[in-house]
This record gives sequence, structure tokens and C-alpha cells, in this order.
Amino acid sequence: MAFSCFYKTIKKEAVELIVVPVGQYQDWLVQQEQSKQNTLKAQNFKAISGKSALFFNGDGELSAALVVVDIKDMWSMASLCQSLPHGDYQITDPFDVVDSELLYLAFGLGCYQFLTYKSDKKTNSIKLYLPKKFAEVEKTLRAIYLVRDMINTPAEDMGPEEIARQTQKLAQTFSATFSEIVGDDLLAKGYRGIHAVGRASARAPRRIRLDWGNEAHPHIVLVGKGVVFDTGGLDIKPASGMLLMHKDMGGSAQVLGLARLIMDTQLPVRLTVLISAVENAISGNAYRPSDVIKMYNGTMVEVTNTDAEGRIVLADILTEATREKPNLVMDFATLTGAARIAVGTEMSAFFANDEDWAHKLSLAAEKVQDPVWRMPLYASYRKLLDSQVADIKNCASVPYAGSISAALFLQSFIEHDTPWLHFDLMAWNISNMPGRMIGGEAMGIRAAYEMLKTHLGV
Repeated sequence: MAFSCFYKTIKKEAVELIVVPVGQYQDWLVQQEQSKQNTLKAQNFKAISGKSALFFNGDGELSAALVVVDIKDMWSMASLCQSLPHGDYQITDPFDVVDSELLYLAFGLGCYQFLTYKSDKKTNSIKLYLPKKFAEVEKTLRAIYLVRDMINTPAEDMGPEEIARQTQKLAQTFSATFSEIVGDDLLAKGYRGIHAVGRASARAPRRIRLDWGNEAHPHIVLVGKGVVFDTGGLDIKPASGMLLMHKDMGGSAQVLGLARLIMDTQLPVRLTVLISAVENAISGNAYRPSDVIKMYNGTMVEVTNTDAEGRIVLADILTEATREKPNLVMDFATLTGAARIAVGTEMSAFFANDEDWAHKLSLAAEKVQDPVWRMPLYASYRKLLDSQVADIKNCASVPYAGSISAALFLQSFIEHDTPWLHFDLMAWNISNMPGRMIGGEAMGIRAAYEMLKTHLGV
């Protein structure tokens, strides 16, 4: 998670990085010396957002660089780590457009590399001067790098125990309290949903908890799905559907990244993190279709599909979370393919039982360019989960509205009318985009953080 894409003391030898908005490029160009104009003309340079150019002195040394930006698009500077030569850079801002931490953040996200399993660990050696007023950028990067690193790590090295150790490490770093319940102890404590899903694996299932902050502050609970690998269980996935299933612990990575950012910036909250960490494996004692599980709150759940395991392991800890009557619960989960069909892979679908918090989240997401889209908790679809043998079944009887029925299942475990936001996300970039390369991704946590920072106590 280490990164060194910024420096904080102005260096005289740093290369000038000229930032020019797309719409003002021609105004800037006509004011430049002829040599710069000739260089750009020779390169057939076009004023396209994110495009950069280099200028050299008479000795052939790099003297300056240009980048054209769309000031409404934070990702305009995200590709500079790939397009600029190695060295230190300092922004020149002739049109006063870089007064935004989002542009610096995108630059830092574009410098991310996951090299753990590379024999040749060539690291980026480009650094940009970061003004003191944007110090929070580095804290946000640490949080997002953590999310990406965890998701990118193969399941062999990111099992339930490793998620627990990462949580414990954060607790130690920020003087928080850590606890876990492991294996058959889950049965004694009533977490039968978590145990049922995870019992077939050689790696014991866990309920993981972190607590931090002042009890006098608003209580925020973050809940994460930590399925470290999802075979589908006895309802086994095809090989093509299993290839990316090491990312099924993406919800746990999101909440740990968000928790890190909250603690690192000392937000005035009482924070609780709850994670259900399991491997949905196959063995002689795997849970089966038609099994009935008695959940943490006593609800009897009929299992109609063992590949709908995420909602089962979330249900137990959502009950635990809401029984503490917090000000807000947010859960993050790579829960349904149906959500990906609805909103695609580049944004998180979210559900809310509270109009005020839903509105605040949408505004925050727009402000920080971390896209989310609200989906309906359409109560009529609850009938799709009716069971003839139990209180509820874990998977709808028809292949429609899959993300909604999954959210309605989770909602049935929300107690005391607790305000609740549920994020159903991809946690993975399927193609390379500026600042967002193929691999694990943080989705929705910047929006959630901005919402909390802006509206605590409201």
C-alpha cells in the first residue's frame, strides 16, 4: 500500500507542469513563445482532456510539460504517471483551475500499481507537488490503495484469517478495539448463517468486529461481505463464473478502506465495523439447497440456492448492527449480478430505507464524482421470497428483480427502523480507464465518506 507519488516541499529543480482547460487552450497557445507553438504543431497536438505534451530546451533536456483538462472531470490528470517521463513536477496553473483535491486524487490513483506477484517490480517514479491544503488526498489514497490491494490479492493469500489480521492491524494503528468469533464458536454465539456458509472450507469462518471513537458521537456501523472465494457451493458456478470470485470479499475491503479513512481523518463518530469472512467451498459437510438455517435473530431461512450465500452471511451481522440502534448502518457487498445488469460495472447500485440519507448520499456522490445509483426497495416483490417450509427463502423464485429481492431479504433483518444504506457493487474494473486500471476497485466509499463528513449530527 506504500506510495510516493507526491512531495510536499517545493523543489526548484521540479519540471513545470502546465495545466490548461480544454476551452481555454487556444487562448493559452497564442500567448506562448514560438518554440512552444512549433513543438505542439509538429506533434499535431489536439486539445483533448487528459492529453499531454512535452517541451525540451536547447540541450534536449525536459523543460516543461503540458496537460489539457476538463475541469468537470476529475480523471483528466489520472494518466500522467503513464504519459510523463520520470521525475518531479510542480503545477503551473495559468487559469486557476487546479484548486480541487479531486484532480490530485485522480493523479495519485493513476499511479497505483499492484506488484506483489511480479518478479520485475518496476515502480512509478513520478512525483507531483501536493499543496498542504490537500493533505487529505494522501489519506484517501491510503484507504483506496488498501481496498484495491485486498481485492487484487488471490484467495490463497486473502482468506478469512487474513481479513481478520488486516482488521486487527487497522485497530492497532488507530487505537481501536478488535474482536473475532471463529469456527464452531459462531454456533454458540448464534451466528448460524455465517457458520453454515463457511463450514465446508478448511479455513474457518469468522465474524470480525472493530470499534473506535467516542461513544458520545453519532454511531455509524459499516457491514462488509467477506466471501474470500465463491465456488457457488453445491450450486456450483461454471469455470467462467468462478474466475473473478476472489473479489467476492470486496465488501469487506470497502468497509476497511472507509474505516481507515474515517479514523485517519478523525471524523467525530463512534465507528463499528462488522465483517462476515467465509469461503463458500464444497465438501462433504457443505450446506445444501433445501436446508433451513436458524439465523441470529431467530428467523428460519430456507436455502434455495447456495450461490446466494452473501445475503445469508450479511443477515446475521445486520441484525447485530441494528440491535445497537446506531444512527446509520451501511453495508457493502458484491451481492448480485442483477445489479450489474441494472447499472453496469462502473457504479454501485444502492438501496435505502431512509429518504434523507439517500438524498445526502446522492448529493455527496455527485460532488466527489464517485457514482452511485439508487434502486427501489419495492415492497411488493417481497412475495418472491415466500417459503412454504420456513419464514423466508434466500433466493427469489423467479429470475427477475434479483438485486431488489436480495435487498428485501437483507431489509428483513434490519431491526428498530434503523436508517440503512445497502451498496450492491462490482468492486472490480473490467477494463482500463484513466486512474482505474483492470482489477480491484473502491466503489461508493468516497461518496459515503463525503456524506458523513458533511452531515454528521444532522
